[in-house]
Order: sequence, then C-alpha cells, then structure tokens
Amino acid sequence: MCLRLDGVRGLRADVWSAFRGCRLWRTASDDSVAAMAARSRVRDVTRGTPLAVEGEPAREFGLVVAGRARAYYLGADGKQITFETMEAGDPIAAVASLAGGRYPANVEAATPATIATLDSEALFDLLEAEPQVARTLIADLANRVVNFTSVVHTLALDVPGRLSRYLFQRALQSGRPGPAGLVIELGMKKSELAMALGTVPETLSRAFARLKEDGVLDVHGGTVTIHDVRALASLGSGYDEP
Repeated sequence: MCLRLDGVRGLRADVWSAFRGCRLWRTASDDSVAAMAARSRVRDVTRGTPLAVEGEPAREFGLVVAGRARAYYLGADGKQITFETMEAGDPIAAVASLAGGRYPANVEAATPATIATLDSEALFDLLEAEPQVARTLIADLANRVVNFTSVVHTLALDVPGRLSRYLFQRALQSGRPGPAGLVIELGMKKSELAMALGTVPETLSRAFARLKEDGVLDVHGGTVTIHDVRALASLGSGYDEP
C-alpha cells in the first residue's frame, strides 16, 4: 500500500516521529522537517523487499518509519555480509543519493516495515534552506567512517572472534547482572546474526559451542549468559593477552 502525504497537517504520527528523530537533520527546524516529510511516499513492505540495489543509480533515499532494514554486500559465492542495520528514524542510502552516483550496497527490509522514500532533491532543498544542517550531516559521515572501520576490523576476525565482538558490544549496551554472570539478549534470530557476521548458521553454532566449551558463556535460545567478560573482550579485539 502506498500513501502520499499531501500536507503538513496530514502527517501521520509515526511518519513525523521518524522524520523528526532522524540524525541527519536533527538541527533543522520543525517546519523544514515537516515540509520534507510531506514530500515523501510512504509504503508498507514485507520482509526481504529490496529498497536499494547495488549498482543502480542513487536517485532516491529513504527513511525507516517502522521495522528494520539492512544494508549488505552479496558476494559472488552467494554469501551475504551485513554492513548496517537500520531502525525507525534511520536514513537509507541518503549519502549515495547526495553523491549522485550509484548505490554502493544492497538494502532490503529485514522485517515487515514502513518506509518513506524521497527524491534526492528534497535533501538538497533542506540544505539550501537551512545550511547549518550540513554540519550535522558531516558529523554523521565522519561517524559512519569510524563505524565502517569497525566493520572491516570485525570481518578480519575468525567467526568466534566476530561473535565475541558482537556479544561484548551487546553486553556494554544492554547487559544485566544475573546469578551466573552477565545476561544479554541476542537481539535477532540466530540465522539473522549469522548473516550479520558474514557466516552461515552452522558455523555460528560451532562458534557458540566453542565459547561454551571454553567456559566463556552459556546460551539458551536467544538469551546468553556471559561468564567471562574479559575473555570475550579479548577474543573480540583480535589481540592476545600479553
């Protein structure tokens, strides 16, 4: 289903919340954000729906209103490596549309989602109307460089190392004390986690088994209990303790 927003007063609450919360233009005025949101085309999509295709002209960008999307690279061997996961308020391919080139990666809906799509001119118009927004955009670009450096570092590790790095980051974000250690939730299905780590479910299962055998953690469904946070951090860093 597609919905065209015809005016500022007709904005849906979820659409306004996503646009107002987007980090790219967080310093823009409410009026400018609402005007841009009113130009968007909003649609509900099913899981797996392509939102951008690597190599195609980047004439549009998007915004996640609800659900999740993911940017990924598809190798010649069919293996997928997830670069980034986007949630409500996160932009999709905005930098590529500004550059005027082609999409550098594939983007698809990771769950059933609501997506707002705009022509790249909408973002240029915002920058012309409120030049100070460019500072926010530059800061976001710098942060993305740091994040992608981390992705490259992660992919240089073996699968147990990648898993350890992910679990350690989850522990920092949302770990809670439990009777046997630090408890975290995986945050996604194991099949999705395998894809995000650039591996397959069977190899991920072996990585979990190895960490369990080494006494680092226990896993029950989507819940992980970390017994040795120091070992997890060391494995996830790629450096051995002296």
